[in-house]
Amino acid sequence: MGNLYVSVGDNTNPFASDGFAPIDEIANRSPWDAQKSAANPNDLRGKINRIHPEPDGSYTIPEGNLFPPGTPGTRPEIYVMGNRNPFRISIDQRTGYLYWGEVGPDAGWPKDGRGPAGYDEVNQAREAGFFGWPYFIGNNKPYNDFDFAGKESGERFVAAKPVNDSPNNTGRHDLPPAQGAFIYYAHFPSTQFPVVNKGGGRTAMAGPVYYFDPELKSDRKLPESFDHTLFIYEWSRNWIIAIKLDENNKIEKMEPFAAGLTFKRPMDIEMGPDGCLYVIEFGTAWGNNKDTQLVRIEYTGK
Repeated sequence: MGNLYVSVGDNTNPFASDGFAPIDEIANRSPWDAQKSAANPNDLRGKINRIHPEPDGSYTIPEGNLFPPGTPGTRPEIYVMGNRNPFRISIDQRTGYLYWGEVGPDAGWPKDGRGPAGYDEVNQAREAGFFGWPYFIGNNKPYNDFDFAGKESGERFVAAKPVNDSPNNTGRHDLPPAQGAFIYYAHFPSTQFPVVNKGGGRTAMAGPVYYFDPELKSDRKLPESFDHTLFIYEWSRNWIIAIKLDENNKIEKMEPFAAGLTFKRPMDIEMGPDGCLYVIEFGTAWGNNKDTQLVRIEYTGK
């Protein structure tokens, strides 16, 4: 394929919206309005952009991006929009599906007139699309159209026909239908995805998809039982979860991976050419860590 995917955060100040949707449309308050970025089809912030680098240093636009080149009020580089903080991304090398962790806002609980609690997400994009922020979160839980000037709540946004009518939006107003998250969880226990419940904070990240290769000469590679498995991980909750995908790339089962190990804020994970999982651990402190390390997880046959 040879395409380059670039994840870009939303660049919106989150500290004046009580942990709910930052959609402040008051004059001169665009830094507090995610409609100027994540929900703006004419802006590269709050997106995962996809380009094809060319030998001369330029780039072209791959087929299948969200907006065809020349579409008024859009940027053709956009593959996925409606992102708050797509912190870690990965590409399934067989299907081309894009996976990423989406770090969500801080609202502890839902609030009438404002919207749902904050959720982190792990997303799967089988094709280009709009994934909701700042109008929806989780499985398309809608926020209210809140008037920050008058402190009044409007109607809830509609996932099938989202409209960005903010004065800070420089692009088209009608947006693609919002797609719900692949996996989502708040600070309180999840009943739909109970395996994520170990720990407290939220910093979702998506890692690689593993395919078992019987021809690979490695006595430490992950076994065939992990064939077609997506690995997700959590910087705050210190776990790695193995998600077995079925033939339709939907969730067959989720279970802790290497549950006997104590992870120290996993920051990045990759599959090695030896079929082992490599983990960069940030360490237990916030800075000046003495226990940062790179770990190789091998299969021993036990």
